[in-house]
Amino acid sequence: MASTATIRRIRVLVPLILLTLVGTLVAGIVTAAPRTPPAMLGASGSLDGGLGRINGVIPLEADGWTPPSAPASLASPPDGEMHRVRILVELTAMEKDGIYFDPSRYAVSALGTGSWKPVWATPAPAQVPQGESLNATLVFELPDRAIDLTLELPGGPGLSLGAGHHRGAK
Repeated sequence: MASTATIRRIRVLVPLILLTLVGTLVAGIVTAAPRTPPAMLGASGSLDGGLGRINGVIPLEADGWTPPSAPASLASPPDGEMHRVRILVELTAMEKDGIYFDPSRYAVSALGTGSWKPVWATPAPAQVPQGESLNATLVFELPDRAIDLTLELPGGPGLSLGAGHHRGAK
C-alpha cells in the first residue's frame, strides 16, 4: 500500500505535468510563424522567377483523361480514400533569369501535415525565358476529403486548389 507521502507527491506531480504540457502546446502555437495564405484558385501567385496560376483542378474520373503515354505510376488505381487529380498550371517568367520548371519541386500540401508529390507530370524539366509562359500538367494522388489544399510553388506562397478536386463536387 502506498504511503501518504507518495500519494501527496502524485497529487502534486500529475497537475504539474499536465500544466507543463498545456503550457508547451500554447507556447508552440503562439510562437509559430504565421502561414502565408496561398493565392485563391484562378489568381496568380509569385514563385522564383515569375508567376504561376492554376487553370484547372480536374479529378481524372470526371473526364476520363489519360496521359499520352501509359506510365507505370498510373497503371493501378489509387489506394483507399485517395483519388487522382490533374492540375493545369500556367507559369509566366517575369524575371531576367526566367523560371526553371522541374515537376519534382512541386507538391500539394494540406492543412496539417499532409504533403504529396506528383505521380505524373509534363513537360520534362525546362527553362522558361523571360516573357514566355509554360503550361504544365501535374497529376497527384490526393485524399478525397482533404481540406485547404495548396499547390506549393518554389519560392512562393502557393496556389489554392479550392474544393473542386473532391469527388462529387460541383
